[in-house]
Amino acid sequence: MSHLLTISVGPVQEFIAAARRTRDLWFGSYLLSEISRAVAKSVEADGGKLIFPASSDAENVANVILAELPSGEPRDVAAKAKQAAQDCWKRFVDDAWQQASGVIRQDIWNDQKDDVIEFYAAWVQQTGDYKADRGKLMRLLAGRKNCRDFLPAKGRAGVPKSSLDGQRESVLKDPARERWPERFRARLRLREGEQLDIVGLVKRVAGGNRSYPSVSRVACDPWIRGNIGKQAFSDLIKACQELPPTVLHRLDGEVFQQFKDFPYEGTAVYVSRHHEWEQEVDEEDRLSIADIQDALERLSQPNPYLAVLVADGDKMGAAISALGSADAHREFSNTLAGFANSARTIVNDHSGVLVYAGGDDVLAFLPVDKCLSCARKLHDDFGKRLAKYGNPTLSVGIAIGHFMENLEDLLDYGRAAEKAAKKPDRDGLAVHLHKRGGAPVVVRSKWSGNPDQRLERFANLMNDGIIPTRLPYELQTMATLYKNWNTDVADAIQQDLYRVISRKTSRGSGTVKAALSDFIDAMDADKLMHLAHEFLVARQIAESLRQASIQKFKAKEVRV
Repeated sequence: MSHLLTISVGPVQEFIAAARRTRDLWFGSYLLSEISRAVAKSVEADGGKLIFPASSDAENVANVILAELPSGEPRDVAAKAKQAAQDCWKRFVDDAWQQASGVIRQDIWNDQKDDVIEFYAAWVQQTGDYKADRGKLMRLLAGRKNCRDFLPAKGRAGVPKSSLDGQRESVLKDPARERWPERFRARLRLREGEQLDIVGLVKRVAGGNRSYPSVSRVACDPWIRGNIGKQAFSDLIKACQELPPTVLHRLDGEVFQQFKDFPYEGTAVYVSRHHEWEQEVDEEDRLSIADIQDALERLSQPNPYLAVLVADGDKMGAAISALGSADAHREFSNTLAGFANSARTIVNDHSGVLVYAGGDDVLAFLPVDKCLSCARKLHDDFGKRLAKYGNPTLSVGIAIGHFMENLEDLLDYGRAAEKAAKKPDRDGLAVHLHKRGGAPVVVRSKWSGNPDQRLERFANLMNDGIIPTRLPYELQTMATLYKNWNTDVADAIQQDLYRVISRKTSRGSGTVKAALSDFIDAMDADKLMHLAHEFLVARQIAESLRQASIQKFKAKEVRV
């Protein structure tokens, strides 16, 4: 008797969403993938034939497993898979304990280590109708998740909660009562007063002392590329080499080849962040910091903004529902795995950092000057690979924000942009610009309208001195004025717009009117506001391009 079996592993929120540092985010994703991989391998070992993922050796394994069981008892297979998930988690827990036991309260640690993994399983007997069987199976899994298991709480009065999500008590000893070994605060990269539960500590220290690129390193990447070859930049690198890794973290040049020209934390190039080193340096190190600051004084200030890219496939449920057999679903899974592998290469080629690519989901950090071209590559690669499955599309949200924003806020900005990209008709690109203060600037268009090329074109025009810096704000004011009129104002807007543009002086070759004539036909108040917002987003991109010493994209001329 054959069955379909599905298993869901968690918690997703604690492993991925709760993060203060990029390493927390990356390692949480890696941790969940490895636990899911252990589950998939266990199912395979018991005779299961994986459907999603198609192979347990995939680079990233999503937290939902789907498999055929030609024989055997599904309950027993699920029980062994659950134990495999717990065993995998405990290997990471033991690794973290070995590295940080000197600052851990063992009683709280022991309370929490068996109360982390979420595991849900459901199965149905196969009838020969794969579509119907899979549909019934997923409904059963949803029902099982709604009937969650709630174990008795093991809270401790007077013990602070984790700073990452506030769900569990901190496992860290109170340094006011028990002295910490000096090396641990730097090792854990703790802020004053920060607390970590068992999940937070495992994400911070398990898997070795491998550094992960910070948001500041991604933000300053255009500036770094623009300064390579300058004497002051060479002096900066030399001074950075003098600081010990406990003060200035190094990146593995083999793993992160896109950052090999400056394999250090980005905080090194932002003088305002150097105070973070004060408690970690001795007198000799202070001399090296002074050399870093001297080199920075001879260079321009780096732009502090980066892009958070969140992408998600459109109408994937319909594409999966159309699959008529387990073999067809396996082929579909292989196609998604191919896109996930390609996404890593695409992001790395654009000087970015891929946090995860699980099938049709992508999360990455990118320098602002390369975020649009990366989004286009991902969109086109996804569409090409999945064309035979009803032409699913990829909606992409990009949030541009300051690297000093809380990481959780940056992620929320990216997710909000991804949701906006899907409305109202999917297959969209949304870019949200979050300056420090004020409401975000929001633009959204379908990919078929080439919004990336429009923004690239506007950035080029700004760097050529053709679009004046004040023009976006004047168009915003004009759009707000006409928005409140109750009559048809299209003609008035058009005349007013030409009047404003005609009197603008270009600092480059050609006139402002001639450069923008293709973009300002048939304007109404909403279109005018959208154009103003595109100019504001393009202005931020243009600044990153200037820092990277790249004055032009290879963008096609596009019309609205």
